[in-house]
Amino acid sequence: MANKTQNIHSFKKGYGMIPYRDIRKAREEIKEVLGISARSQWYQRLNGNIIPNVEEKDAIEKIFAKYKVKKSDVWGE
Repeated sequence: MANKTQNIHSFKKGYGMIPYRDIRKAREEIKEVLGISARSQWYQRLNGNIIPNVEEKDAIEKIFAKYKVKKSDVWGE
């Protein structure tokens, strides 16, 4: 049985906590803040394959806070 490690740079956990009606708006805000234009770039960031710098991390956490997701619940899978 393989032991799966959790990616601490992923924000899938927090993304899953955003209400469905707001998911598209939140995704667009995150894409704008990170300068993402391609779907592949979005998934690389969402899955934590690209590590966010300090400014990007803060901006992502602020967006999640707008949707009532606690800072402690944003990061992880």
